[in-house]
Amino acid sequence: MTATAGTTTAGSATAGTGAPKTVGTIPRGLLVLIGVSALVAVVATFSSDLGLASYHLVLISTVLFWATQATSWNLLSGFAGYFSFGQGAFLGVGVFTMAVMAGRNDVNYLLAIPVGGLLAGVLAFVIGAVAFRLRSLRGEIFALLTLAVPFILGSIALNTRSIDGGLGTTIPTPDRPDWVPSFQHLMVLLNLGAATIAVAVALAVYHSRLGRGLAAVHDAEDAAEVVGVPTFRYKMTAIVLGGVLGGMSGAIFAMMLGYVEVPVVFVLYIPLFIILICVAGGRRHWAGPLIGAALLVVLTEWFKVAKLDQYRDIVLGLLLVGIVVIAPDGMFGRLRRHPWIALVTFLVVAGGLLASGYYAELDALLYGMAASVVVTTLAGLPRVERLWRRQATSDSPAAPAAAPGPGTGAGSATRSSTGFAAPPPPPPGGRVLVSVEGVTKDFGGVRALDNVSFDVTEGEIVGLVGPNGSGKTTMVNLLCGAMQPTAGAITIDGRAIKGLAPHRVAHAGVARTYQIPKPFTSMTVRDNVAMAVMFGRTGASYAEARQRAEQCLATVHMQHLADALPESLNLHQRQLLEMARAIAAEPAVLILDEAFAGLNPAEIDDAVAVIRRIHASGVSIIIVEHRLRVLQQLATRIVVLNRGTLIADGAPSTVLNDAVVVQAYLGRQRA
Repeated sequence: MTATAGTTTAGSATAGTGAPKTVGTIPRGLLVLIGVSALVAVVATFSSDLGLASYHLVLISTVLFWATQATSWNLLSGFAGYFSFGQGAFLGVGVFTMAVMAGRNDVNYLLAIPVGGLLAGVLAFVIGAVAFRLRSLRGEIFALLTLAVPFILGSIALNTRSIDGGLGTTIPTPDRPDWVPSFQHLMVLLNLGAATIAVAVALAVYHSRLGRGLAAVHDAEDAAEVVGVPTFRYKMTAIVLGGVLGGMSGAIFAMMLGYVEVPVVFVLYIPLFIILICVAGGRRHWAGPLIGAALLVVLTEWFKVAKLDQYRDIVLGLLLVGIVVIAPDGMFGRLRRHPWIALVTFLVVAGGLLASGYYAELDALLYGMAASVVVTTLAGLPRVERLWRRQATSDSPAAPAAAPGPGTGAGSATRSSTGFAAPPPPPPGGRVLVSVEGVTKDFGGVRALDNVSFDVTEGEIVGLVGPNGSGKTTMVNLLCGAMQPTAGAITIDGRAIKGLAPHRVAHAGVARTYQIPKPFTSMTVRDNVAMAVMFGRTGASYAEARQRAEQCLATVHMQHLADALPESLNLHQRQLLEMARAIAAEPAVLILDEAFAGLNPAEIDDAVAVIRRIHASGVSIIIVEHRLRVLQQLATRIVVLNRGTLIADGAPSTVLNDAVVVQAYLGRQRA
């Protein structure tokens, strides 16, 4: 089961992970954005000289509009994984802002566009403030909540005469500067401006601390909060940015429509098409929506020109199924692995069809895109990639031997799990790091913890034990801030944590692991650990965090797996990864939740050796564990819970021979 470092590597990492590639000192993505935007602006400005008709300008505007909307949606739903059907609400607010201001009150459209974005941002803030405060509003519940918003807004607009009232609104043709040849040229430039801003925002977010935090939320939100990510603030930032961008684009869309009415704007097709664009292009990268918008807009336009609209939805549905099966991360991932193959294929196919004189521009564009997708998909098949790798490495020197893995490195234990060295002596009385005083926790009519009190002092390894249902997990969640006590107080290094969010508790000095590991699946092992450094007590930069991560991985003997993805690790390696991530935050207290669960004796020995090294570095530890023989040799003190009450607290040799403890575990008195 042992994974190798090359199984799945950083090349597969997604949103918010990895340093931006640069040309000189300028990020490559920014150069691509500037180049593409400049190219579109030049094409629009000199369209007549290039022989482009008004239809081509409309097509460009349409692609840019959907690219902006999809990028707006992707900031929250793609990067953070909060699937939303509410994008139509932000678009609708922008549309009717333009309708009311420019269509009914003759306000300049250049003022209506930012106002539309501002009002949509306010709506996004309200939705986020309600949804993100309640942990129950996640997943499909969040999706259903956002699905209701466009219909509510549509009903309000339909029944309010000052907005629509069922009468519709005509948007007057705006005045344009003398250097803009026509209305269609103006629409291209406005949509280009909105799309450039949207993609620039997405690019900046993707490579920022915010983007890395959103990626962690996408992969494992609870774990992200525990390592110090301010998840609520980050989600609010993402939804508000998406709302502002969606509203601005919606205001421009109203000008494109010319006549605005509720049934055209607040329809389910709009959010569904936006979602399809992002799924097709790729939801975890800033460029995914651009690829999806170009492909699907051209495809839908082709159906319209070919007068095959009746088959459009069928083909789009089949396309969605195919992409989910063949390329679940979207087409951008395939194109990114083989960019030159994609570009050459597109140019050869599209250029050849145009040169033949038998195909229109739209046909050549669609067939060229389709050929690029097919060729890069085939090139990305595992068998083909293996052939290419074999050819590329056939003449390369042999790779150096991998570093020893967990359980084989220097210092790892080689004895059986019942033959550990004696536990460290109890530390002399030091400062109290964790103080639990009279803590009670109720869940409705069920009392999970009842007036529990204990301390953890500096230098201790405290075992927290008890039979199933004794309240251990509840206590761990209280110590981490994931739950709040009904009564009592908890202090960490002298600071009361009642009412603090989990990321604030993490900054106070608490780190934890999970019984079932919760790694950030889209990030490499190194970046998983670096997240705790970036968002922990030190708040280091990304580059500094990666350097510190190497040291933490060395502590658990996993530095040779730094570039692997968590999916390639076995259970023991994932648990060691969680330990490395936890100590990277430089906690005062480390909570290990069932760190030995599912391990064989050799892996238990290795985990014990790692825990001893962590403890020797000055970290106090609380271990939640059922294996009493392990704790007897590892812990300096044991705290026992039973049915929510504390029944024993003392040295392992004393506690494990206590008649009350024996009865709690075995249901009988010791003979």
